Amino acid sequence: MSGAHNRGAQRVGLLDDLGDVERLAVRWLRSWDRDPVGIAHLEATLTVGLGADQARNIKGVFEDLMEVGRQYGRRALCRHGCHCRCLGADEAVFAHLIEAGACGEQEDAALLASLVVRPDMAMCFAGLAAEFGMALNKVARAAPARPQVSTQVLATVH
Repeated sequence: MSGAHNRGAQRVGLLDDLGDVERLAVRWLRSWDRDPVGIAHLEATLTVGLGADQARNIKGVFEDLMEVGRQYGRRALCRHGCHCRCLGADEAVFAHLIEAGACGEQEDAALLASLVVRPDMAMCFAGLAAEFGMALNKVARAAPARPQVSTQVLATVH
């Protein structure tokens, strides 16, 4: 594949560099339509953080978000493997969109949404992203903090 075709998959960072909401958003994106076990785990996380009814509603919001992206997307989003530690360019845009929406940064969310979907659908996409992001924010606050990694451990990337 030439560079023009896989630019969205270009590594721009590491998943561990993201905040909790952004990391959860990328995990949902990566698992969607290709990792039923991963989605089941993410659904369970939603249920613990939000309760069964709200979790079911938020899963529906995510399904709507993905459907709008599929129907009106500028192109298909590139995703890394479900267990990859890298963060791709498209994944970074998606993560920042969800985070901006969760924080009430509507203009930033709309701008980021316009990178993913047609301009006439950007506000709709940003609205769904905000609703999903606010739920992920609530889940992240309810979940225990990530374990701290010793600064003496050196990680090799790739």
